[in-house]
Amino acid sequence: MSEIFLKTSDLSLGYSNQIVIDGLDIQLSYEKDYQIIGKNGAGKTTLMNFIALNFDGSHFKSNVHRSQISINQISSTSTLIQELTLSENIDYYTSETSLTSDEKLNIVFKYLPKDYLNEKIKSFSSGMLRRAELSIIEIKSPLVFCIDEPLNFLDSEGVLLLADLIKNRSITNKCNILSSQEFVDLGGLEFEVINLDEY
Repeated sequence: MSEIFLKTSDLSLGYSNQIVIDGLDIQLSYEKDYQIIGKNGAGKTTLMNFIALNFDGSHFKSNVHRSQISINQISSTSTLIQELTLSENIDYYTSETSLTSDEKLNIVFKYLPKDYLNEKIKSFSSGMLRRAELSIIEIKSPLVFCIDEPLNFLDSEGVLLLADLIKNRSITNKCNILSSQEFVDLGGLEFEVINLDEY
């Protein structure tokens, strides 16, 4: 039986006088991957932020059962520290992992050329920034990984790296949650779909 890490009933989320999510029941398991889809304004980012414990709205109502888990999110804004180098960001964000420095660098260099290591994040293009974020997710290996608009800023090679990351995480029963306007095909990987246009 799948282990549930988040269950809500009659979830309601909003900002000021606008309710974005209303009456949503969800149940999320470690052993599954999910895609949250829906048109602009459907509440994809709001729901993703709620799942990742980053909701900053002014309205919340629900019965929520949530496990204490490691969860990381890549959103539309940078999750890395702009004034630090890539190497410094790796040290900052991955200090609690059991990997050696060499093991971490081997992961990073799958995503980025070596000459980026001592460059400040603020000098990175959007595509290189997204790759750096993905490399840190692979190093940290959280039980749950959330990514908003997963194809944004990635070239074809970057999309393959993302697909490999998600596939390898799925094999080890780590949950991946994507949100986008439409279903994202990542080489046949299986996802359970949460379609917010149906609520």
